[in-house]
Amino acid sequence: MPLIILGLLVIVGIVIYALVRYGQSDDDDTRPVRERYPFAFPQKRKGGANYTVIDDDEDAPSYSKGSDGHTLLFPTDAEVEKRKRNIH
Repeated sequence: MPLIILGLLVIVGIVIYALVRYGQSDDDDTRPVRERYPFAFPQKRKGGANYTVIDDDEDAPSYSKGSDGHTLLFPTDAEVEKRKRNIH
């Protein structure tokens, strides 16, 4: 029982300390977050986008063959792949 009372006193102390610290803080900085913490946001690249737009159905098969190096193709035989990776 004394440990429960001691734990409650510690928790109450931490809450009071946090409230006092919050009351003393003077956060009058009205700048946007991107200006206050520029290191947390990646810089925008200058120039155009780096992607491919597929307009026709004719272009779709050549794109889906992995020509861009980023396309993950679905295996032709999924059961073989499941056995190879021991997925059931």
